[in-house]
Amino acid sequence: MPSLRWRIVAAVALLLVATNVVVGAVTVVAYRGYLVGRLDAELATAASRVVGGPPGGMPSGFPTGSPSGSSSGSSSSGSSSSSGSSSAAPDPDNTFIGAPGQSAGTVIAIYRDGDVVLGGYTDARGRQHTLTAAQQRTLAALDPTGQPVTTGLGSLGAFRAQAVGSDGDVFVTALPLDDLDASIGRLLLVIAAVTLVGLLVACWAGALLVRRSLRPLEHVAAVASSVTTLDLDRGEPDIPARVADADLAASREVGQVGTALNRLLGHVARALTVRRDAEAGMRTFVADASHELRTPIATVRAYAELTGRTDDPAEVRRNVDRIGTEARRMGDLVEELLLLARLDAAAVAAGPTAAGSTTSRTTQPVDLTSIVVEATMDARTTAPGHHWTLQVDDDPVVIDGDAGALRRVVTNLLTNARTHTPAGTAVVVSLRRAAGAVHFVVANDGPPIPADALPTLFDRFTRGAASRSREHGTSGLGLAIVRAVVEAEGGTVRVVSDQARTAFTVTLPLR
Repeated sequence: MPSLRWRIVAAVALLLVATNVVVGAVTVVAYRGYLVGRLDAELATAASRVVGGPPGGMPSGFPTGSPSGSSSGSSSSGSSSSSGSSSAAPDPDNTFIGAPGQSAGTVIAIYRDGDVVLGGYTDARGRQHTLTAAQQRTLAALDPTGQPVTTGLGSLGAFRAQAVGSDGDVFVTALPLDDLDASIGRLLLVIAAVTLVGLLVACWAGALLVRRSLRPLEHVAAVASSVTTLDLDRGEPDIPARVADADLAASREVGQVGTALNRLLGHVARALTVRRDAEAGMRTFVADASHELRTPIATVRAYAELTGRTDDPAEVRRNVDRIGTEARRMGDLVEELLLLARLDAAAVAAGPTAAGSTTSRTTQPVDLTSIVVEATMDARTTAPGHHWTLQVDDDPVVIDGDAGALRRVVTNLLTNARTHTPAGTAVVVSLRRAAGAVHFVVANDGPPIPADALPTLFDRFTRGAASRSREHGTSGLGLAIVRAVVEAEGGTVRVVSDQARTAFTVTLPLR
């Protein structure tokens, strides 16, 4: 398959050849017309000399009373075999043929009453020759109007002839076209040579220019080819190949293609990064979930084995209670995992353009004030060692959302406050309207959260420090559920922690 470079060069070459052919044809036609015009002027001059011959009209020694067709015919037959051979001079005084001022090769013929009186020409050496009968008939057939015409005289070639009638006689003068045809031939040769040389130079220069112009495009193709050699199946997001800025600035077309390729490679790199992070997160999630489930399962198995080895009813009841506790723990963990899976599926189905939208979820008016009050009363009952303070507006705060999911947010934040702080900690729960949004804050004066734990605090299976944990651990999914639910409701959650205070703030839009 021919390359684009040679296609362009071939197209330019064909266009150049066509242009030269047209220009050459016009030049030849114009030049030939010019030469024919000059020859016609010379023919008119030569014809005037013939018509204005000496008084008496015929050369001395030439029979004027009768036609000389037979005698000239016999002599012309002798000359027909060799046009260059001499014959009896038809005009011994050179009154008409070979008269002074006439060029070599000028044909002169005189007719009277349709019969030839005189006919011949002189060659380059000045020798006179008669015309053949066929040549005489050709000249006799010319119309004596004085208009130049082109005619052929057999072996003598093409002539430009003019027939003029005078006093009953017809004077025919003809000039050869050999020099004109030779000039036209030389012009054609020059045009052909110039066209050939110009074509070679144009092809060479065009190939260089096209190669130089297409070099940036070759660089773009090289970048695309280099990407195909990368092992993208492994998910490596690093794609260093890019089209250079110099190539982008080479031309508008190459810049458009190169920019599009760079953007495509950037999108592919980001997609691979997202896939790698998602796969890494999924592997971590599966590993953490397996680890979380392995501990209660091992505990259940151990207590089941102990129960099978004893007959003490009291010990059996203790073992069964312990098995039930671990079973509930596994159930809660599975429920939390299913909730996170549903929230992730809803976020993916909504797509990036619908982030924060609740159009794909079932929403209803939710009295957030009642939920916060009930959850705080439950926490106060569960953890009486903490000092609980509730701050809410007199008017109920009602928003559109998922009541169950919002209750899970409030409960998880309150559970986090009582679980990761020691007894005696003051916990302040507040719910306020401000600037078209609802702010739910759970603050405590317990030990601060380590600074290195804050960036990953809302990740899955993230637990607080041992200093903030009580006698039993947690699944590490509570705050992850809080963030997932709040983002699904179109809100945000953030945490601020220092030596004096730790505060979780949830902001939800008022709709």
